[in-house]
Amino acid sequence: MTSVSPDLRRSERTLALARSVDRSYDGSAPIAVAEIGPSLFFLADFVRCVQTPCEIDFLAIGGDAAARRFLTDLSRPVDGRDLLVVCDRIDDLDRMRFLLGAMRERGPRSLAIVSYEPILRAEAAALGDVTILGERLS
Repeated sequence: MTSVSPDLRRSERTLALARSVDRSYDGSAPIAVAEIGPSLFFLADFVRCVQTPCEIDFLAIGGDAAARRFLTDLSRPVDGRDLLVVCDRIDDLDRMRFLLGAMRERGPRSLAIVSYEPILRAEAAALGDVTILGERLS
């Protein structure tokens, strides 16, 4: 029996997500946004695979569910731009809802999530109206 190494599976998933971005944003230059922390490693792998030109920006969120705030905010406006929220996984739905809500208020042309770990249908429903790239929810 032959097994596929976790690194190869990760590379295949990352490449598949990058191709999804290439198909969805051909002719655009989306901004890939990641929260400072573990997602940065996935973001770096991911943007190296994306052939569509894209910009990168970072932010940091602090506080608990009752008092979320940005510790570090984006360095540029995103109004009228395609925005990709890149994460390795969604481990805190309230935190992700806060982030998506704040990004929606800034008026991007489109808003999508790119997540290394697949997003479950219940999680997607909890996030509201947002595009989830590379997923077939069941």
